[in-house]
Amino acid sequence: MFNALGALCHSPLFKGVAAETLQSVSGAARRRSLLRKGAILSSEELSDKLYVVLSGQLKMLRHSVGGDESLQQRLGEGDVFCLVSMVAGGQCGSYGESLGPCTLLCWSQRLFVSLMEQDRQLHMNVLNLLARQVEVERHKRCLSQCSNVGSRVAGYLLFLQETQGRQETIDLRPITLSAQELGMARETMSRTFSSFERSGLVDCHRGVITIRDYDRLQLIAEGMEGCCSPDPFINGVD
Repeated sequence: MFNALGALCHSPLFKGVAAETLQSVSGAARRRSLLRKGAILSSEELSDKLYVVLSGQLKMLRHSVGGDESLQQRLGEGDVFCLVSMVAGGQCGSYGESLGPCTLLCWSQRLFVSLMEQDRQLHMNVLNLLARQVEVERHKRCLSQCSNVGSRVAGYLLFLQETQGRQETIDLRPITLSAQELGMARETMSRTFSSFERSGLVDCHRGVITIRDYDRLQLIAEGMEGCCSPDPFINGVD
């Protein structure tokens, strides 16, 4: 049986839980490998299990009423998903698609709920992660509604920097998904980053962005700089 203890001990989901609970969680974990790009996790699979990403990346997608595919979430190492489905007890409306080879851990939702009922700290961790997901989605929705392209991209960069421990370098690959998260075309995001680079705000290298001028990015994100810029992609409107 796969021993997941080492992989779980640093996860925010299990921070501070009792050693006995961690042992039970580890023993009940099942490993799922998606060996290629484009492998699918169906909505049915997501509706009765809880998942943690051990390695690789996935995207969560949903079909609209009109049949269009929309990006809901991008997931990487350490991310937990299907919390809402587990807590609400309803059908998951999304499905997952791997962005390359990846490895997951999963548990029966029913089993995980029973473990939550036995360990108050685990219960609190789940609630905290749910609250964080709500805040992230609220922020992304606010950004997607901003008409100024420069402000939207600058705000997105600063938000990611904050959520990733204030690191100066942020990996946005694949850039197409980052653009989808903001509701803009890939080309628009790429041109905006190019204009930021020309202005000395960032360095760009194949979707990896290094922030060079935090203060000016903050001003652009707040709409206080850009109106006098000659570059249309800093002051542009989608």
